[in-house]
Amino acid sequence: MPEKTSDIWWLFSRQTVVISTKESVLNAAMLMKNRNFRHLPVIAESGKILGIISVQDIIDSLNLTMESFATAEDVKVSLQIPVEHLMTVQPIAVEPGDGLREVIKKFSFHNVGALPVVNMLGVVEGIITLRDLVSLMGTSSSPLNVQVSEIMNSNVTTAGPGTTLGQAVKLMSEKRVRRLPVVTEGGELSGVLTNKDVIRHIARIMNGGPSSPGFDRRISELMTADVITIGSEEDVRVAANQMTTFGVGGLVVNDLPSHKIGLVTERDLIRTLPSKRGIDFLMSSMQYETEAEDAMSRVRSFTQD
Repeated sequence: MPEKTSDIWWLFSRQTVVISTKESVLNAAMLMKNRNFRHLPVIAESGKILGIISVQDIIDSLNLTMESFATAEDVKVSLQIPVEHLMTVQPIAVEPGDGLREVIKKFSFHNVGALPVVNMLGVVEGIITLRDLVSLMGTSSSPLNVQVSEIMNSNVTTAGPGTTLGQAVKLMSEKRVRRLPVVTEGGELSGVLTNKDVIRHIARIMNGGPSSPGFDRRISELMTADVITIGSEEDVRVAANQMTTFGVGGLVVNDLPSHKIGLVTERDLIRTLPSKRGIDFLMSSMQYETEAEDAMSRVRSFTQD
């Protein structure tokens, strides 16, 4: 393996956007929406890591709020609480001198979507995301001889086109999922609703007046209709390449019997694959050419995760 796998300094984004503990959850959500992020490190004035907040944390908060309050205005008020009330405290982190193996272990064993990179004083210096690792897998065209069916999730939570956004938020929170394939009564895939779609709609609610569409809106109006799919017999290298190319965190598997829907996600590639084939296998799948590093740097200048 290249020597660079012994030090992750080359891998992580050093233009990391952070947020303070007293910033509102609403501000965090808008920052995530505007910058297309899924995670924000939460820091003290000194820059020391205190926690991390994710889109999923905001979805969970929305679900709790909607169980008690019904109106969009109530939801607006609930989003004004400081992020310190939602963040994960003492998040799993890595240091610049840690190697790629250590990074993979932490992603795999702790089931997290992002790892802040901190120095010896605990000051945030960057962040590594699942997308960074998937991008490494996607730089090569050589097959790994592992089919998508080996690591995909075939027990997928779906929703119908008539499902309201409030119902979808409840499903996402309770089932711990970031995306909901939208399936017609006849079993036909019509779209996908992601937690980022929810955040985008929150932005519209915040910018609108009292009569702006709320959480009773049908998800068929909010979902992504142009769904990127993959076959269950495709190589997982193809899945990594498609996720990298299209900038998505998951692909719908739509060739299963009886109109059944499957999903393969970044977490499946980085967590499930090593559990089945071992960390050494995943490490070997991330061999890259030197010029690929420059390409990744350009990508990270536009998107954090």
